[in-house]
Amino acid sequence: MSGEADPHAPVALRRLDLLIAGVRAGRGGAVAVTGEPGVGKSALLARLAARAPGMTVLTAAGAPGEAALPYAALGDLLRPLRDRIAQLPPPQARAVGAAFALRAGDLNPYHVCLSTLNLICVAAPALVIVDDVDLIDPPSATALFFAARRIRSDGVGMVFAARRKPEVPGVGELPLCARPEVLDGLTQRETEVVRAIAGGLSNPEAATALRLSRKTVETHLSSAYRKLGVRSRTQLVRYLAAFVALPSPREFPEAAPPGLRHIGNFRTGEKT
Repeated sequence: MSGEADPHAPVALRRLDLLIAGVRAGRGGAVAVTGEPGVGKSALLARLAARAPGMTVLTAAGAPGEAALPYAALGDLLRPLRDRIAQLPPPQARAVGAAFALRAGDLNPYHVCLSTLNLICVAAPALVIVDDVDLIDPPSATALFFAARRIRSDGVGMVFAARRKPEVPGVGELPLCARPEVLDGLTQRETEVVRAIAGGLSNPEAATALRLSRKTVETHLSSAYRKLGVRSRTQLVRYLAAFVALPSPREFPEAAPPGLRHIGNFRTGEKT
C-alpha cells in the first residue's frame, strides 16, 4: 500500500486506508466499524489486514463461549509478541504473565493495561484488528480500549468491529449500512448469486449455500454478468466493491465443507 487511499476501493475501505497511511507516518488512531450482522464487517476487516504489508498485524475475534474467560481475547491478540514480555518493566511482565497463565504472580489490571499498550507500540508500525469486540471478555476489552485512547503519537492503528460503537473516548466510528435487498438492474436471485460468488464461493459452494442447482447458479451468474457489463469474477468484485462491503465465505456457513521490529522506550506507569 502506498501512503494514499486506493481510489478503486469501496468508501469504507478507503477510510481505513487513510488510517493505515497515518500509522505509517507515525500517527495512531482507533476506529470502530459498526453495523448489524451480515453487513460485511468481517469481510471488510479481512480485506484491511491484507492491505498492510510491512506492518505488524495483530488479530483477535470475540467468541460467545469465551466471554467469561478473563484475558482470552488479549492472549490471542498478543501471542505473536510473547517473546517480548521479558523486556517489559518487571511489574508489567509479572502482571501480563499471570494474565496469560505463563507464570504465578499478582494480576494487577492496570499493569496488564500498560503492558498491552507497550507491547503493541514497540511492534509499530502495527495494525490491531479485533472482530466482534462486543463479544470479547471484559478484561481484554478494558486493556484494548485503554490502549486505544493512548496511541495518538504512536504508529499504531486499532480497528474494532461491533454491532454498536463502544463508549470509549477517542475511538471513531465507521458505520456500514445494510446491503440493498436487490442490486440495481438485477433480480433478487441474481443479486444473491453474485454476492455469494463475489464473496469468494465457487459455483458449487454458492449452489449449496443458496439451495440451488449448479446449473441455476450458472444461469443467474451469466445473466448478471451481461446486465452489469462484466466478464469475469475479478471484474464482478471490482464492480460490487464500489458500492458495498463484500461478504466473506464465513457468512455462508452452509457452504462450509465437513468434517517484530525494533524495541522502543516502554511506558513505566504514569497515568494518562
